[in-house]
Amino acid sequence: MNYFRLYSGSTYANDIRAPPEGALMRPSISRAIPLLMGVALAPFGVVTPSAVAQGTPPGPDLLGVSQSANAPAGPVAGAPSAEAGGTPHPPSRALVVNVPSCGENDLQSAIGAVAAVGGTVNLKPGCTYTLTDATPPNDDNGLPVITNTVTINGNGDTITRAATAANFRFFEIDGPHGNLTLNILTLSNGHASGGLGNGRGGAIWLAGPGSAVTLNSSGLTGNTADTFGGAIDNDNGAVSVNTSTLSGNRANAGGGVFVSPFGGSGTATFNASRITGNHATVLGGGIAAAVGTTVTVNVTPVTGNDVTSTNAQGGGIAQAGTMTLNASGVTGNTATGTNAQGGGLFNITGTVRITSSPVNGNTVNGTNSRGGGIFNTASGRVVLTSSQVTGNRALGTGAAGGGVFNASGTVTLTASRITGNQPDNCGSPSTVPGCS
Repeated sequence: MNYFRLYSGSTYANDIRAPPEGALMRPSISRAIPLLMGVALAPFGVVTPSAVAQGTPPGPDLLGVSQSANAPAGPVAGAPSAEAGGTPHPPSRALVVNVPSCGENDLQSAIGAVAAVGGTVNLKPGCTYTLTDATPPNDDNGLPVITNTVTINGNGDTITRAATAANFRFFEIDGPHGNLTLNILTLSNGHASGGLGNGRGGAIWLAGPGSAVTLNSSGLTGNTADTFGGAIDNDNGAVSVNTSTLSGNRANAGGGVFVSPFGGSGTATFNASRITGNHATVLGGGIAAAVGTTVTVNVTPVTGNDVTSTNAQGGGIAQAGTMTLNASGVTGNTATGTNAQGGGLFNITGTVRITSSPVNGNTVNGTNSRGGGIFNTASGRVVLTSSQVTGNRALGTGAAGGGVFNASGTVTLTASRITGNQPDNCGSPSTVPGCS
């Protein structure tokens, strides 16, 4: 048990004993292990030209899109649900807690003091906080569940999970009031396990409408989720990432970030950040975004991410919602495996607007692979403005559309060129008006 000096407003109160973490937390929402990737929906696939042999369908539709229709599918099994008749949410007391050491217990107690009532935690500068176990009764969370407005000032600190520890993520942020801001802080080696919980969000899980997280000058590195969102899984909340980096994270879908509406309107905004070197085994090496979501990427390159599996989709990005890329290159991403689609970007039913953002040096590699730079299908729409698609490759027997492969949607070019891609720019014959 630890002591911290707290204050409310401008005056300090007496030193008080921080209460046990569990005393300030309501029971967390259901962590029932979902079906494969949390869904039991129609196969997530596309129709390739009839002359090309079809492979095995790529499993459940993780982005909420039916293979035969464009309407969103139902909510994911195990999705957060509204809690009726709960205890009224306590008002924020604007507490400030200064963590006196680099110790795990001091960190957990400090965050526990503000998690449910709101406030600010100032970490001791330059510390690496190594967590050895999840804090009871949080199951798969290494730190107390955030249910109010909390800011953690890192001052260059790192919070990491010990290599020998059981699997857990760091933060669960619960709606409707959970709102977490991280400043100058790195979260590394978190692991959201399907064995202990729902496997969502290797570092951070946003659970339900009203939940929000903001990263400022921070990093999420080397985190793993057994299902969605290697670094962040956003279920009907709001993510804001500013001058921050998501790198080396892993998941089945959304190696860096997975955004899902669960019947609402999940959002993610990236400003002057980097999404690099993340990995997925099904789709969306860097970002995966489902039907009904809105993702805005400003001055944030999506580089060096990959997906590796049969029917791999979206080495950099896989999306079915509404996405805008502004001055954000999609470069050097890879989708590898039989029927791989969209080395840089895979778009199904959604709309993607790409402005002043090159799509360069991406690769699909495998038998019948399509769309080294961009794969677009199922009434999806891609609008390229002042954006070049060059140096992308589709490799393997029967590969086509080195630059862009438009299976059944619309691709519009404005002051944009698709050139120098292998084995062709837009399929042979071209699948994109204005591209040869």
